[in-house]
Amino acid sequence: MKRQLYIYSSLFITLALNIPKLFYLRENTPLSHFVPFNLSEVIFQTCFNLIFCLVVFYISDTFKINKVVTHLLNLLVLLFFFAIGLTIQKNLYGAGYFLPGRGLGIKLTLTLILVLIEVRIVNIVRHSRQKELENDRLRNANLKAELSLLKGQLQPHFFFNALSSLSGVVREDPVKAQYYINQLSRFFRYSLQKEDTGLVDLKEEISAVNSYAALLQMRHEEGFQLLIDIPEDQLHRRLPHMSLQPLVENALKHNKIPVTLKITFQDDQLIITNNLQPVHFPEPSTGIGLANLSERYKILLHKEITIEKTATAFIVQLPLQ
Repeated sequence: MKRQLYIYSSLFITLALNIPKLFYLRENTPLSHFVPFNLSEVIFQTCFNLIFCLVVFYISDTFKINKVVTHLLNLLVLLFFFAIGLTIQKNLYGAGYFLPGRGLGIKLTLTLILVLIEVRIVNIVRHSRQKELENDRLRNANLKAELSLLKGQLQPHFFFNALSSLSGVVREDPVKAQYYINQLSRFFRYSLQKEDTGLVDLKEEISAVNSYAALLQMRHEEGFQLLIDIPEDQLHRRLPHMSLQPLVENALKHNKIPVTLKITFQDDQLIITNNLQPVHFPEPSTGIGLANLSERYKILLHKEITIEKTATAFIVQLPLQ
């Protein structure tokens, strides 16, 4: 890409400096009386100028780390091309007009100046892009670290609650405990899965929350009910991993039994609603649930969740990708 840029730039600079000669030195123009027009001479100067331009670009790019060496080499190359060019032109086309080499020296000097300016601009742009890429990589690394921390907060919290519930089930009904362990393993397999994007399909999230609901129903029996009504054609939508489980857990933690939780779809959002009948002495809050979910939404989707509380219901709206 860089090589192509230098080639195209060399062609542009060379043509810009030599093409005008075809218009100003052709026959019957004022300057043609002082400098005779010769097409082969124009072609020679154009090709010679192009070679010089490519050499200067190569030197400026190869020795860009040391500016002193670069400028010194460019000056030596200019003098070398100037001497060689004038010698060739004098032998082929004669000399002695008001410009040495009929403008060849001036063209080489202007070419050097233009090349150095362009190389400088290219280096500034390249450095700016590198800084932007570094900043993007740093920003992404920070977001991934923050997301991992937020996600990690959920797993130990749920793990201890699940083990506490399991100990009670084992004592009461070993067969029921086996079913509980099966559902628990399915849910933990999902909760520990790694997602590069941090997002999962809604279908997977619904399947996981169904397993979680099965665990809760074993514990609360008729005291907990989960109702899901989502169109089949919307199950491909995506949302942050483990978005629904904290909402289900919060509904049971802060309300009296029975608790009914509904998950529906409307206007590109999931609507999670539970009946509101607050307990008088709720369990101490860890501050992880809604705050954690809100932060993950900001990081992954750059969107806000919406929380609404009425006299009879607690409603959370989750945007979907």
